[in-house]
Amino acid sequence: MITDMLELKVVNVWQDGEGVRLFDLRPLDTSTLPEFTPGAHIDVKIAVQTGDDITRQYSLCNHPDERHRYVIAIALAADSKGGSKWLHGSVNEGDILSVSQPRNHFMLADETSHSILIAGGIGITPILTMAYGLEQQGKSWELHFTARSASKAPLLNQIMTLQDSAKLGRVYLYYTRETPANRLDFNKILSSAPANSHFYCCGPNALLQSYNNSLAHLPADKVHFEHFQSEHEVATEGGYTIELSRSGKELVVPKGSSVLDVLKQNSINITYACAEGVCGSCEVQVISGIPDHRDMVLSDDEKSENSCMMVCCSGSLSERLVLDL
Repeated sequence: MITDMLELKVVNVWQDGEGVRLFDLRPLDTSTLPEFTPGAHIDVKIAVQTGDDITRQYSLCNHPDERHRYVIAIALAADSKGGSKWLHGSVNEGDILSVSQPRNHFMLADETSHSILIAGGIGITPILTMAYGLEQQGKSWELHFTARSASKAPLLNQIMTLQDSAKLGRVYLYYTRETPANRLDFNKILSSAPANSHFYCCGPNALLQSYNNSLAHLPADKVHFEHFQSEHEVATEGGYTIELSRSGKELVVPKGSSVLDVLKQNSINITYACAEGVCGSCEVQVISGIPDHRDMVLSDDEKSENSCMMVCCSGSLSERLVLDL
């Protein structure tokens, strides 16, 4: 599971958007927290009784310059499996949470003349830190945020505060359930985008599919996105062998099991968190064999290299996989 956890105190909890709670997490002493970059997330250990630890990933949504706190925003999911339900119903000011150090698979590109940030619903959390970071770096940006309505929009107060203070960026708001409806138009955004713009998107799968379809003609290195839920089922077809190169141990993955299941059953120490291929914490190097990639972290080019895989969700297309474990 996750290592090097931090114990942080919940010093403030407030609501910004229907069904959205924000948590201000700070050290128990006067120490500074590990720095984070725009787009980063932390893993939060969820203390529910399920027979196994639950860890969920939440993007940081405060200014990346802040070293005294981490702020996360949690939307209560209708189909919550324990994470958002517990954070909404059981965690209050004064409580202590175990969280990981920040990780980032959704970073701003170093070389860019203009950034176009697109977010849907709670997908605003990593996008907001990107706007903060770009503003601080003196780079131009624009933020397109879509939600059902103003009353339901997550972090709208923080977005409006950013809009009022921004010198280098502009905010565009779209509400799909208000009258008249105002919908995000990718063609319009593309037609007005300066040359060499970089694009970033986070939100529900439907938004990301439209985003990727609309921007498919652009160079892949200019189109960035992050999922907060997987589009794929975990690979449990089985019928192959994994070899652990460091020990020489061979393990059969049977039908109905994932690679992670088999590693855990054999007491192989492996770091993992989401168990569905969206956080990237279980990445393992592949020495030989062809993985059946089911994650939402690696790009198509990275997947085609077959040099690494997320063992929580991906399987094998070859009879044998040799892993650097």
